[in-house]
Amino acid sequence: MKAVSKLIVLLALLQAVGCHENEISEKGKDSELLTESPWSHSVVTHATDGDLSAQYESFAISFTPNPADGFEGTFVISNGGYAFPENAGKWKFNDDLDRIIFDSGRELSYQLDQGNLKLDFTVSPPGGRVGGLSGHFVFELKPL
Repeated sequence: MKAVSKLIVLLALLQAVGCHENEISEKGKDSELLTESPWSHSVVTHATDGDLSAQYESFAISFTPNPADGFEGTFVISNGGYAFPENAGKWKFNDDLDRIIFDSGRELSYQLDQGNLKLDFTVSPPGGRVGGLSGHFVFELKPL
C-alpha cells in the first residue's frame, strides 16, 4: 500500500513538472517564431480610417532574443509612422502569452504562427484627434 501511495505521489510530481515544461515550451515556441525573421509586408487597418497599408509599405519590425532585466529581448522598428513612435527598445510576453509588452509600457495583442504575425493595439491621441494618428490599429505581417 505504501508503494502505491509513493507511486501516486511520484506520478503527480512528474505531471506537475510536465505541465510546467509545456508552458515553457509554448513561450519558447512563440519566442522562436517571433525572433527568427524580421516582419514586414504590412496590411494595416485602422478602426476609423480603414486601410492604411500604403502608409506602411516600408514598415518592418525585428525582435531579437536577448533576455535581460525581465525582458525577453530587444526590438527595432523601421518606418513605424504614427502607429509606432518607438524606434527600438525591449520586449517581453505577458503571463498569458497573448500580449507583447514594450519597455515603454505599450501593450500589443498578438497572434502568431508560422509565417504570420498579427498585432492589434490602440494608440492614444496626442491631444486632438487627427485621422490616422491615433486609434485602433491592426498590423498583419509576414516574415521578411
